[in-house]
Amino acid sequence: MPIVKHLVVLFVLWLPTLSAAETLPVLHHELRVTPDIKTGSLQVEDTLRIPENLRVNGQFTFMLNPQFTLNAEILSNTTQTAGRYSISLPANQGEITLKYSGRLTSTPDCAWLTQACVLLNEKGIYLDSASQWYAQTGNALHTFELKTTLPDGWVSLSQGKQTAAGWAETQPQDSIYLLAGKFQVYQQAGKHATAMVYLQEKDDALAQRYLQATAQYLDEYSKLLGDYPYAKFATVESFWETGWGMPSFTLLGSRVIRLPFILHSSFPHEILHNWWGNSVYVDASQGNWTEGLTAYLADQRIKAQVGEGAEYRRSSLQKYATFVGKQDDFPLTNFRSRHDETTQAIGYSKALMLFHMLRQQQGDEAFFAGLRQFYAAYRFKAATFGDLLDSLQADKTFRQTWLEGTGAPRLAIAAHSLTPEGSNYRLQLTLKQEQRSKTFPLSIPVRSRFAGEQPERTDTLQMTQTTQTFELVFPAKPEQVAVDPEFDLFRLPDAAEMPATIGIMNGKSDKTYVLSRQTDEAMQLAWQSWLDGLKERDPALRVQYDDAPLPDTGTVILLGGDNAALQGLLERAQEPFRMTDAAYTLNSVNYTCGLHTLALGLRAGQQDIVLLDASSPDGLERMLAKLPHYGKYSYLVFDSTNGENVAKGQWELKDSPLTLNFSAHRL
Repeated sequence: MPIVKHLVVLFVLWLPTLSAAETLPVLHHELRVTPDIKTGSLQVEDTLRIPENLRVNGQFTFMLNPQFTLNAEILSNTTQTAGRYSISLPANQGEITLKYSGRLTSTPDCAWLTQACVLLNEKGIYLDSASQWYAQTGNALHTFELKTTLPDGWVSLSQGKQTAAGWAETQPQDSIYLLAGKFQVYQQAGKHATAMVYLQEKDDALAQRYLQATAQYLDEYSKLLGDYPYAKFATVESFWETGWGMPSFTLLGSRVIRLPFILHSSFPHEILHNWWGNSVYVDASQGNWTEGLTAYLADQRIKAQVGEGAEYRRSSLQKYATFVGKQDDFPLTNFRSRHDETTQAIGYSKALMLFHMLRQQQGDEAFFAGLRQFYAAYRFKAATFGDLLDSLQADKTFRQTWLEGTGAPRLAIAAHSLTPEGSNYRLQLTLKQEQRSKTFPLSIPVRSRFAGEQPERTDTLQMTQTTQTFELVFPAKPEQVAVDPEFDLFRLPDAAEMPATIGIMNGKSDKTYVLSRQTDEAMQLAWQSWLDGLKERDPALRVQYDDAPLPDTGTVILLGGDNAALQGLLERAQEPFRMTDAAYTLNSVNYTCGLHTLALGLRAGQQDIVLLDASSPDGLERMLAKLPHYGKYSYLVFDSTNGENVAKGQWELKDSPLTLNFSAHRL
C-alpha cells in the first residue's frame, strides 16, 4: 500500500558550465530542423560560422549526441570518438554545413536531477544543451537562426525573437532550446518586450493573468536593474510538472501554472533570472551567486513590499538552523545548485541574507547602483561571485566572513542596565556571541521605542569581540529596546524567536517516531508503510510505541492523535490547541476529526514535537503528499476527502530574549 506519493516542484535555473569572466568565443548557427514525432528522430542541417579562436591547429572540435550520424561529405574530413568530432578547416574557411540525423529517446518522467530530459514524440518536443542536439564546443556561447518544419497545428519556441521562419537570437547564449507542440498561443506587445503564453488547452482567463503579470514584472525589474535583455518573455505550460527558468521563457507544469500564489511568488523569480543567470551568466568557480540574488530581489522583496520581509528573513534563518548541521555546512564559494534542503538553505537562504546585509550597510542607492553597474558590465558574459561583490564594493572582511566562511553567529544579551542621567537615560548593553566557532564581525541594528510622541530610533552597533559592551543615550526613557528585531543579520535565531514548524521533520536533529498502541489495524499498517519508505533512506530510523519513555532530546514525531504521549506534551507547549475524540480545536475553531487530517508543530521546553493525525489511510496519503509544500507552518488542517488545505498558520511568538521591555514604574 503506497502511502507517500507526492510531487515536489523545484523552481530552478539551468546554469551554464562557464568559467572565466573574459569574453568567450561565439559560434553562430543557422539551423534547419525537421523532427519526426512518430519515430522520435531528428534531421538537422546546421551552417556554422566558426570564429578563429575556436580553431586549434586548423582543427574545429565539437560534440554531438552519439545517436546522430553525420553526412558522408563531412565524415570524410573528420576524426571522431563517441560523439566528439574534429574537422580540418583551411585557414580561409570559416563556415561549414553539418547535416546529421538520428533518433533521440524521450524521458517522459523527466527525473531532471539524474538525467538529461528529452521529449521528441507525439506529445511534444523539448531539447536543450544536455541532449547535444546541436554542435557544442568548449566554453563557447551561441547565436542562432532556427527554422523548424513541424506537423500541422504545431508551434515552436526558442529563446530570442520570433521571425517569419522561426526564432533568432543575436546575443550570445549558453544553450539553444527547442520546444514545440500543439499549444494555444497568446501574446501581448509591451513596453519592454512581447509577453507570450503557451497553453496546452485554451484558457483565456489564465493567459490574461500571466500576460498582465509579465508586463508588470518586466517593467518593475527593468526600472530597478536595467533594460530587459530579450525580445519576449513566454510562459509555457510544460510537458512535465516543472518550474524551470530559461532565457526569455519559463516552463511551468500544468498543476503549477494554475496555483494562484505562483503568479506573485515563483513566477517573478523566474522572470528575474533573465537578468541574473540568463543574461549575466554564472562563472561558478567562486560559487553560484544567482540563486541567492534572485531570491532576495524577487521572493524576499515581494514579501517586504507587503510588510512581511522580516518574517521571510526569519524563515530563511530558520531553514539554515534546521537543515544545516555543523558537519553539513560549506562556504558559499562551494555552492553550485540545490538538490536538497541543506544546499537550498546555504545557496538561497544564506546568500540572500549576504545581499541583505550588504544593502543594509550601503543603503539602497549605492546597492542598486552597484547592481545596475554589474548588469551593464557583464550582460551576456560570465561573472563570478567576486565580480558581483566588486560591483557592490564589499570589503575583504565581508567576503572572508560570509562568502568564504562557514557557520553563523548566535546572539544573546549577556547583561544590561538603564540609568537616568539628568533628562536623559543611559543604556549599558552587553552582547555576547554564543557560538563555539570564530567571532563574527557584525553591524547590529538595535531598535528603541518610546512612549508618547518620541519617535522610534535605530542604532547600529559594530561588534568585533565575542562579548562586547555598548552604551546608548536616550532623550527619554525607552519602553522597549530590541536587538535585530527585523532579522537583518545572518545568524542563528534563538528558539523563542522561531515558531515551531512542521518542517522540523526534515531537519538535521535526531528524530524518534512514536506509534500509538491504540491505533486500529488499518492505520497501523498505513503508518508502518510510510515508515518503511523512510527506513529505505535511513536504516537507523528510530521507532517506538507510546508506552515507552520519550527521549529527552531531538525531535519527537507522534503518529496518531490517540498517542498516549500527546496530552502531557500539549500542556507543556501551551499553544491554543486542544483535541478530543471528536474534534481538533485550533484558535477556538473546531474541525471534525474524521473529516479532517492534522499536522501540528509544537515546542515543549527545548524539545520539538510534531503530531500527525489521520483516521483513514487515504486521508493520511493525501496529507503526506501536501506536507513538503507547507514546511514553514506550525499547524495544518486538510480535508480528508480531497486533501485540500482548510487551515494553516504559525504560532504567535512570545517575547524574544533579544528584546528588553522597560515598564513605566521600574528601570
